[in-house]
Amino acid sequence: MDPITKKPCIDICEFNKKSVCKACGRTRQEKKDWKQLAPAEKQAIWTRILESHGSGKGKHPRALRDLYEKARQKKRKKAR
Repeated sequence: MDPITKKPCIDICEFNKKSVCKACGRTRQEKKDWKQLAPAEKQAIWTRILESHGSGKGKHPRALRDLYEKARQKKRKKAR
């Protein structure tokens, strides 16, 4: 399974005490290793962060969901 988009970064890198980005929900290690991860691993991370950081009404969750939806639409167009 190919991931929907290359990376879930919304260009707001701010980490909490557990080394998790407050904006995209990835850990420092996941961000560092992103290019080397298998597509299934990337999609699993996307699924997790959409549930944890993509829910809610704030600015960051909305940006994360918008990025995901935009990438989904782009992927659909390529598939046609």
